[in-house]
Amino acid sequence: MIDPKEIKQEIRRLKKLKLQCRPGSKERIELHRQIKDLKKQIAVITISEPGKDSIIVKILKVEAEQGIKPRFADIGIDLHKFSIPELQKHLDLITKRGRT
Repeated sequence: MIDPKEIKQEIRRLKKLKLQCRPGSKERIELHRQIKDLKKQIAVITISEPGKDSIIVKILKVEAEQGIKPRFADIGIDLHKFSIPELQKHLDLITKRGRT
């Protein structure tokens, strides 16, 4: 399976090429279609498993209650890419220790 990070790099590369083409040209239109297809692939990859959403909500709620700055959002990490056991382990850590 392709990593979303690699897909995003490819999108950035194609955008640079697209900006170099004349508006309305066939090449530019084709690049735009390729970019749209890659964005759809990212959306398919990032579809969440059913149990992840509830754990992610709990993690964000606990962090907010404890006054912990949401670290994952600040540095651009999507919590949906972690497995359910990893998310549960993190939730257990921040609830038991009361991380600050």
